[in-house]
Amino acid sequence: MPEAPRHSVIGFYADVDSLIHALELAKREGLGEVRTISPVPLAEAQRILGGKPSPVRYFTLGGGFFGFLVGWALTIGSVEHYPLIVGAKPIVSLTPFGVVAYICTILFGALFTVLGMLINARLPDVKVGRGYDPRLTGNRFGLQVICGREQVEAIQDKLMDAGAEEVKYVVV
Repeated sequence: MPEAPRHSVIGFYADVDSLIHALELAKREGLGEVRTISPVPLAEAQRILGGKPSPVRYFTLGGGFFGFLVGWALTIGSVEHYPLIVGAKPIVSLTPFGVVAYICTILFGALFTVLGMLINARLPDVKVGRGYDPRLTGNRFGLQVICGREQVEAIQDKLMDAGAEEVKYVVV
């Protein structure tokens, strides 16, 4: 069964201060699901919206552990498979093998971090959303409120009162 259409109102703002003011208003009045659309990261908007910490850190941790195990398995496995006994020294030597394990930890941690970032950002996303407006990637800021159909006009009025230059209605 197809998903019911969701209604969205996007307010366009010329500067960050206007966007932050509108965002505070929207959160205070509980207008609905609120998102910001910005050409630059906004720490103040992130603070107001709250949210959970990124799960990418778990990918990094898992990749680091995996790389550590791969580094030890690679070095110990190779000397166990092809032993080269020199002067009655132990075949498995912790110091040089630890260096390889450390390097593999960093390598796999970095690779898993990139993988986690791509997965959590849902990239590559080749389709452009219905509410896309090229101004929001240039010099304008947007506040998107996802709401019910009956709330659209009231939210449009509130966003205009909060300083929006323009308000756009989109069915997402």
